[in-house]
Amino acid sequence: MLPIGIHLSYWQVNWKDDLQPLIGRARKAGFEVAEFPLLEPRRLNLQRLRRTLNQEGMLASCGTGLDAQRDISSPDLSIRQAGLSHLRACLEAAAELGSPVLGGVTYTAWGDLPPRDRQIRRAYAVEGLQTAAVIAEEYGVCLCLEVLNRFEGWLMNTVEQGLQLLADVGSPFVRLHLDTFHLNIEEDDIAAAIRQAGDQLGHFHCVENNRKIPGRGHIPWPQVRAALKAIGYAGFLVTEAFVSPAGEVGTALFIWRSLAEDLDEEARTAAEFLRREVANV
Repeated sequence: MLPIGIHLSYWQVNWKDDLQPLIGRARKAGFEVAEFPLLEPRRLNLQRLRRTLNQEGMLASCGTGLDAQRDISSPDLSIRQAGLSHLRACLEAAAELGSPVLGGVTYTAWGDLPPRDRQIRRAYAVEGLQTAAVIAEEYGVCLCLEVLNRFEGWLMNTVEQGLQLLADVGSPFVRLHLDTFHLNIEEDDIAAAIRQAGDQLGHFHCVENNRKIPGRGHIPWPQVRAALKAIGYAGFLVTEAFVSPAGEVGTALFIWRSLAEDLDEEARTAAEFLRREVANV
């Protein structure tokens, strides 16, 4: 049975909301893993969070997203350096929290529009990831690159593009992060894409086509489960649903109406669904 988790931003209204009390909510909902959004890792009380994880008997996973001022694919050297500094802080935080992975948009700015000089920008991303891979190895954390849909990113939108990027980086400490929400938009066959990722899959998000919790949409979960089993995936299954229009988080994820009446009840439903339908590989 694979460990199941929930991204703590599911409960956040604003990105700076305290993460500590959300760990207990995740456990009470039936999850074993709390995924931390490391947007500003240096501002977090990591010792307090690790202590709470231990008290609640929870595991940790981590994710982040680069932005326009911290982008390792930028033509501006100072911005690339800021991006690497951020990734180092995130990898250090992930290690302190006990997370085996750092997923998310770790290779270019999230939401950036495609530039004219794509190949140059991609080359900068590869160079930055090669440096970040050394840092990841130093901390014993796998750096995972989330394959995004075309509306949220341009550098890689398919598993095939992701594997090409991994080949260019050439490090066992850099792998793919797949999310069924994005796969549903870009891949003709979600299960085939998972099989294509194979042993290069380092982290996995279970999200519906409408960004609701698993089971509230049309993602083909039996095929997803079979594909994960076929490739021998042994990592975490984390739901990163966004269902509330409130605050910064809802706006950033383009949630304009409420997609759930009771967040805690929906979280419990998600945990039950994942354990029953997906995690038993």
